[in-house]
Amino acid sequence: MHALSPRAGLAPLMVAFLMAGLCGLPLAQATPTVNAGVPKPAQAIVIPEAMRPNLKIQSVPVVSTQNLPITQGLASISAAASNQASSQVSAPADGLIVGNLPQIGQTVTAGQTLFELASAGLADLQGQWSMAQARAALAQQNLSRDAALFTDGLIAKKRLDDTRSQAQSAAAELNAATARLQVAGITAGKQATGGHLAVRAPVTGVVTQRKIMPGERVMAGQALFEITMSGEQWWLMAVPPALAPAAGAQAELKIAGCPEAAPVKLVDLAVDPLSQMVTLRAEPKTPCAPLRPGQKANASLWIMQPSPVQVVPIGAVTELDNQQQVFVQRGEQFFLMPVQLRGEFDGMAYVLGDFQPQDLIVTHGMSRLKALALGMGAE
Repeated sequence: MHALSPRAGLAPLMVAFLMAGLCGLPLAQATPTVNAGVPKPAQAIVIPEAMRPNLKIQSVPVVSTQNLPITQGLASISAAASNQASSQVSAPADGLIVGNLPQIGQTVTAGQTLFELASAGLADLQGQWSMAQARAALAQQNLSRDAALFTDGLIAKKRLDDTRSQAQSAAAELNAATARLQVAGITAGKQATGGHLAVRAPVTGVVTQRKIMPGERVMAGQALFEITMSGEQWWLMAVPPALAPAAGAQAELKIAGCPEAAPVKLVDLAVDPLSQMVTLRAEPKTPCAPLRPGQKANASLWIMQPSPVQVVPIGAVTELDNQQQVFVQRGEQFFLMPVQLRGEFDGMAYVLGDFQPQDLIVTHGMSRLKALALGMGAE
């Protein structure tokens, strides 16, 4: 077998090049990389030995996470996803508001006194109930007595029938008086001293509306308070549709001062025609104590990423050649590491880069490293 000459070996290649040129085809096609979108590898910085003691470098470890901050905004605090878990407190009768009133945002418990209502009509209603209760008790005693006498054959049946009718009439009168007290918000048998009635909270929750002032005169049925039940808590936040989590993505809202984040449970399908935003609805496992229904708080949206990103101090990110970069310490060497900024939050930057497990991020002494990277200051 004869070996091919160099010219013979080049002939097929030349034909391929010519054919590619004639057909307008590219000579080579890049193979997609696994880490598409990740910046190029770091470049080592040459540091003269004489300069190393004067660099005054400070570095911190690289932290990885899959939880990425997407956006920030205002979250509305609701007692329920439907925002309809409220109870109205109305005036039980005409009267005058007496004493201090709970403030908006204050937590109250079921049965707690909200205020006292001074009303002359209340005293009349209580007097009517007391008289009806006394008459009903006396009529029942008379019925019990006459029933015994009739059994012994000492009275006629007509007298027993009259006594029974009087007892039934007295009981009906007592029921009517009791109903009038209930309409006025008074429990039968409990007195309101001097015509003062203690108006109590119907549910445990937070005062979200107050429509009266101390000393104000009110009418029966007038709306005075709204109490929103706080057994559960939802955080509602509007975001642009492009930033809303995709179906199946794990997302959560975070609010400063709350011990835990609230997982996003619902995402509105409809876009608000005025704001062009969609609403996210998140529910914490336990209500955040500092928050109250109706309140607004600064919140941030976080979405779990399939691949981790690195968390570095935002001051460690610099820009060279229109590329965001960080300085990395790897053992005794320093590198200029191109990165892709994915998010920012609370003084930290979330980036992608070609990091190694033991890398440190330079946070102080960056100006000297930057000069060396640009070829300055090495003389």
